[in-house]
Amino acid sequence: MQCAGWLVFLSAGFLVSGCNGGDGEDVVDKSSFQMPIKENTWVRKEKVRKTKNDFFSSAGKKNVEVPVDSTLATKLKTPVSLSISTEKECLQLTNAFDKKRTEVQKRGGLWHAYERVPEAKLYSEYGMQLDSQTNRLVFSLKYLCKNAQGFRLTGWGAETVRKFKSMGKESFRKHFRDLGEAPADVDNWIRFAEFSIQSKDRKIPYAKIGESLAKAQPLMDLYADLSQRKIDDNTSLQTFLTEGSSLLSVINENFTTDPRMVLALQDEEIHPFEGLKGEM
Repeated sequence: MQCAGWLVFLSAGFLVSGCNGGDGEDVVDKSSFQMPIKENTWVRKEKVRKTKNDFFSSAGKKNVEVPVDSTLATKLKTPVSLSISTEKECLQLTNAFDKKRTEVQKRGGLWHAYERVPEAKLYSEYGMQLDSQTNRLVFSLKYLCKNAQGFRLTGWGAETVRKFKSMGKESFRKHFRDLGEAPADVDNWIRFAEFSIQSKDRKIPYAKIGESLAKAQPLMDLYADLSQRKIDDNTSLQTFLTEGSSLLSVINENFTTDPRMVLALQDEEIHPFEGLKGEM
């Protein structure tokens, strides 16, 4: 005999379902199964000093390419000497990187460094990209330090994996599709849960992450230096522009050639760095 089912939507965002003597959970908080917003991973939340005039002065500009200095690029790719063997040491350095990029961006970021010089405004897109990619670099390194000895799931991630384990793949899929969730979203949650379970015991030696940190150190140093560079003639302007272009080129290349950075971005595609969002 089929039971009479009922569904009630409440204004608080909960779905309450019931069936006399039916199996399964009676109350499901759908809001807990919304994927974290991935854009938050890379976008800084610190307020930067941009006036309305600054914003509109850069609108509609065309990107202008600046040549990369191959000699400087080679120098920037030369890692410093570092020895990292523990999570504490790893996080100490990434926190120092985070503090440095935060200080720069509270002053307006490299975007502002370009915008404050009339002759450099045409190239301010480089500043925006440098701010964004530096965020990406720091957050990826911090993620690696925190998850070197296996995934640390919290919040949405931990709850998703718990339900996936208790229900099983097909029951999990049917349960949330029956609740009206988009099939593509449910498939992504399954992919996330399977990936998290498979990677739970993955180990990344801190010494290897240390190699990535050693590569990042000269990049962070130049990023901070450029943010306060004094530009008072054409020579200093050209040096500033060339160094900015070279720095961006090396950072971007680092995301495709450093094995740990490649791994971090692969993880981020499946597992948004939710644990870092509160620290941005």
